[in-house]
Amino acid sequence: MPVLSILGPTASGKSSLAMILAKKLNGEIISCDSMQVYQGMDIGTAKPSVADREEVPHHLVDCFDIHTRYSANMFYERASKLITEIEERGRLPIIAGGTGMYVRLLLYGNDMPPADRELHAQLKSRLAEEGREALLKELAAIDTQTAERVKDNDRRLIRALEAVILTGEPVPVKASWGDEAVVEGLQIINMCNPELNRSRITLRTDEMLKEGWVEEVEALIKQDLWNTPTACQSLGYRQIGDYLNGDFESFEALKEKIITLTCRYAKRQRTWFRNQHPGSILIEREEGDNSEKIANSIVSQFTEKYS
Repeated sequence: MPVLSILGPTASGKSSLAMILAKKLNGEIISCDSMQVYQGMDIGTAKPSVADREEVPHHLVDCFDIHTRYSANMFYERASKLITEIEERGRLPIIAGGTGMYVRLLLYGNDMPPADRELHAQLKSRLAEEGREALLKELAAIDTQTAERVKDNDRRLIRALEAVILTGEPVPVKASWGDEAVVEGLQIINMCNPELNRSRITLRTDEMLKEGWVEEVEALIKQDLWNTPTACQSLGYRQIGDYLNGDFESFEALKEKIITLTCRYAKRQRTWFRNQHPGSILIEREEGDNSEKIANSIVSQFTEKYS
């Protein structure tokens, strides 16, 4: 059975579009969002509402404590399994989200090198103690090409050496960046122009703050948010933490900062999805577009191809 993917930048309307399509096509939604997996991070991650999740099954939402490390490999393993399970139920798997690296690996093939948290920590300590050249020399003894590629980036150097130590082999060239999707299906890139995207981001940020985003961050700080492995990276949360510490002159200054950072992130997402998903169908949203009409068009294309 094919998979339907509804992808795109933040605040582009992809989640509501995925909901409409799930109801029309008897689907279940697999969230491709690196932060919606965390419990307690509801408002700031634009997590689907409880009502939406009761109406349409959602997966990889609200399933981990904030102290759990979440990664592209974890997403790949869980999403791959979920696709099979949903298909076995006779329903359509719908991938929806904007975390580009995650969905790219899922749809075009995952050949990410293995990882080990303890070894990674050891290599970080060695880098601090022995210096970059010592680790580069060790990596080059097995993989000279990768050593050359990562010689100016400590994070990539540690990751490459970690993989080499675990496998005893050179880091594989990523077939994931090929042009052939390994998961059969239709990929829809739901995109807004920058002006409309900024307008939607501004409106959504204002709504999130009114809904209690600041209070949400206060509650998470009490759970030691800043010492979490990945949850602390969620956009806007650090800025609200700074606001609570008195580092912003006003609430409006905080809001403008979050809007600016979110717009920058959306710009990177637009660039990613335009260039990293060959064979996808690009939908350029305009102000006042009818989501129902767009969904009907997608249904027609999907059923025509796979009926």
